[in-house]
Order: sequence, then structure tokens, then C-alpha cells
Amino acid sequence: MNKTPKPFDCEYSPQFAELLHKLGISLAISTYQAGKVIFLSAVETDKLIQLPRTFENAMGMAVSKNRLAVSTLNEVTVLKNDPELAFAYPNKKGVYDGIYIPRVNYNTGYLALHDMDFVEDKLVAVNTLFSCLSYIDDKHNFTPFWQAPFISELTPEDRCHLNGMAIENNKIKYVTALGNTNTSQGWRAKKMNGGILMEYPSGKIILNGLAMPHSPRIYNGKLYVLNSAQGELICVDPEKGTYEVIVQLGGFARGMSRYGDYLFIGVSKLRHNSKVFSDLDIAKTSFAGIIAVYLPYKSIVGSFKYEMSVDEIYDVKVLEDLVRPSLLSTDMKVHRLAISTPQKSFWSSSEDDNKQQPAKKTQANEKPNTYTFQLLKNISSTDLIKDLSALLIPDFILELEKNEFSGLLTALITLTDKQAIAMSVFEVSKERNAKIHSIFVNPVFRKQSIAKNMLMQIEKIFSENNIICAEATYDNKADNAEIIQKIFKKSNSINLTLT
Repeated sequence: MNKTPKPFDCEYSPQFAELLHKLGISLAISTYQAGKVIFLSAVETDKLIQLPRTFENAMGMAVSKNRLAVSTLNEVTVLKNDPELAFAYPNKKGVYDGIYIPRVNYNTGYLALHDMDFVEDKLVAVNTLFSCLSYIDDKHNFTPFWQAPFISELTPEDRCHLNGMAIENNKIKYVTALGNTNTSQGWRAKKMNGGILMEYPSGKIILNGLAMPHSPRIYNGKLYVLNSAQGELICVDPEKGTYEVIVQLGGFARGMSRYGDYLFIGVSKLRHNSKVFSDLDIAKTSFAGIIAVYLPYKSIVGSFKYEMSVDEIYDVKVLEDLVRPSLLSTDMKVHRLAISTPQKSFWSSSEDDNKQQPAKKTQANEKPNTYTFQLLKNISSTDLIKDLSALLIPDFILELEKNEFSGLLTALITLTDKQAIAMSVFEVSKERNAKIHSIFVNPVFRKQSIAKNMLMQIEKIFSENNIICAEATYDNKADNAEIIQKIFKKSNSINLTLT
């Protein structure tokens, strides 16, 4: 009996989940067809989790440090990641390592905004309806600053279907369009082979005859473009006006983001009964999802495919150093309860309750009033990953997944205001030997001697339980290895080995 598909049902290769897990990143996906922005994260080496939120006709996205901008049908929403609020998120405390909360809405009206980016700290959008590049700010619906030389006037006629821009060193370098036409919807007459790549700001056409190009990107000095209707990732030589096909993607390609040597590329379904696309090879193989490409080998190393709800992907962005981020859209009332100031962040109890509890102290030198400790004995690897992954060193999560421990695992959690802010995990063998596997302090609470106090508490536990010897291992390359080493040097009973 066939299983009935559920909303956002998907399938993915084991390598795809393992890759996100290994890199310690999440992906943000926009789809205007489904009206969603979806966060995709790996909770285990072989398991992905999705977090879909409603953003009407979501298309281009921009990511810069802790900001995320999303273009929607009539607005651009700018959200900010707040780790403090993430950790104290109501009903899911300690689950998320980041949360993007709406901070600004720009009422643009319908502009069919495509690619967006933060350029010199200004939000720049490809304004497809008006065939121009424009700033999005609080002065006007948009502020145009460039249009191709062949566009004669600023008018809402989508004359060339300008859609993509490539950024290098915080400067716009190239833009893509579906045609070099100057009449309303004129690009449609040759949309399968009229695509162009232009140099910015000259507007010089470097390549033409492309098949609906999108998402130009510059990585390590090389220019990559998605030759969308052919399902190709291509690398362009701007000086020669030529390109090389890097890999065939098997779907209508649009949306691309890089992390290290890996590209994450969005692909969309093509309608099999379409007169335009039916003759293309990718019409038979197309799907909606994400393809992971390893650039050094020019090969596909993993894929994620939707079986339900999503037929189209517009944009893909890498969320660096976020293993389990959350996202709130403006239609979720809970976002109104998130209060942030330069000094503190709060979750209000409710809109009708005037009591406001601080989520965290945000200043590094501000100390919580009191610490309390909670000891969880004989805790399983599965429960640690499921419930407390935000307080684990990433490398230790990999060890937990292997579950090759001979002794019993114990977790010591540090709390303040009933919030878990730090944790150490150690293993005790039958011979009464102990090994400390992980000490982690939420970044917001570091430089407050929490790790030191936790280690003192662990030494007390070892003494009371007649532990014969204790040791700890720590990655010498970790950003806080020097601090950990100094802390353990003061211990008389625990030997630290840096690996």
C-alpha cells in the first residue's frame, strides 16, 4: 500500500544530510509557488529537519552576518538573528542556536524583485518589473540606480527580465537578463536562447544566446552562472566570452550559494505539458529541490528532493555556523513577544501579560545572579542529541552518533533563571575512571568563569564518587582551546590532552 504524501514530504541522499552535518551549516530556501521560506538543517548525520514559514511569493533573499532579507509579493522583510532569544525560545528552550525575527518591513508594492544582496551595507535588489537595479530603503518604494544601456526608460513593463547579479568584494560585477529587449515583455519571444550576461556598470554584453540564465556568482575569482533552462552550472571566461559546463543538474536551475568547496543549487520542476519546455531533456527528469556540487571534482555529491507541496525553488542561501536555527514570519504572533534592546533580549509572557522575563544577559561582563547545577546520570546518546545538542561541541555530537561508549554517560548542566546555559558530559567506566568528553558554554555567557565553576563542580563529583583517575581531551584548533587549557591547568585531579 502506497503511503499518502504529507505536506513538504521529501527524500534525500544520505550524503546530503551528512554534508550539512559535517559543515555545521543550515540552508535557507525560498519558493514563491509555495509561498514559503524553509530552513533545512541536519539533526543527525543521516537525518534532515525542515522549518517552513509563510512569506507570500518569497523570491530573492540576502544574507549578511546576522541579517536575512526576504523579498515577497509586496514587501521586503528584514530579519535579524538573535542567539539569546533563540536559546530561550518559549516551549523549546535550549533547542535552537539561532532565530531570525522580523525587524523591518519595507512596503515596496509589486516589483517582482529577484536577486538581492547587502552591498556596502545597502540592500540592493534586482527590480525585474522596472528593468533596473534599485536600493530598498525607507525613502521610496524603491530607488533606481542602474539600468542596461538598451533600456530607454523606467517603466513597469519587465522589458528584459533582469534577474541576477554577481557580487565581488562588496561590489556589483555582473548581471543577467533573459533578453536585450526594450519593449514590454519583449524577452519572451526568444526566452529559450536570448539570455545575456552583462558587465556592470558598463552594460557590455559578455555572453548571449543563454537559456534563461539566473544566479550569477563569483567564487574564488571565477564567475559561475546557472544556464537555467538547460539545467547547467557553467563557468564563464568574461575576457573570451566563452563558458564551460561544470555539471548537469537535471532540473531548471535557479538559486545558488557556496560554502567552502561546495555549491548548493536550487532546481525546479518543469511542466511536462509545456510547449516551451516539453522538448528539453530536463523536462523528463526535473524535480524541486537542492543539489550539492563539489567544485574540485565538478560532481554532484548529494541531493534533496520534494515529493509534495514544493514544485519550484527560487533562491538558496547558506546559514553559516547555524546547526539548528529557527525562523519567525510576520504572520506568527509569537514574533511580537520577542523584545530586543542593545543591552538585553526578552520574551514577553503574552500580549496580555505585563510580566517580562529577560531571556539573557547580553553583556559579556554581566553575570547572572545565581548558578544552579543539574546532574543527569546514565543519559543516552540519543537523548543528548535530541534534547541538548545546542550545548554540545559539534565534534562530540559525531561521537555520540557512533554510540561506542563503554561506560555510562553523565551530563552536568549549568542553569541560571531556569535556563540551561552550559553543559559538560563525562563518561565513567566500571573501573571508576572518568573521561570528560565535552565542555560547552553558550557564547552569550562566556568570560564569566562558568567553565571554571563547572569544572570545580565536576571535581567535587569525582571526589565524592571515588573516581580513581580522570582525563579530558580537547581539540587544539578550537577557538577557545587556549582558555580551556588554562582552566584545566588549575585542576589537580584531571589531566587534559589537546588533540
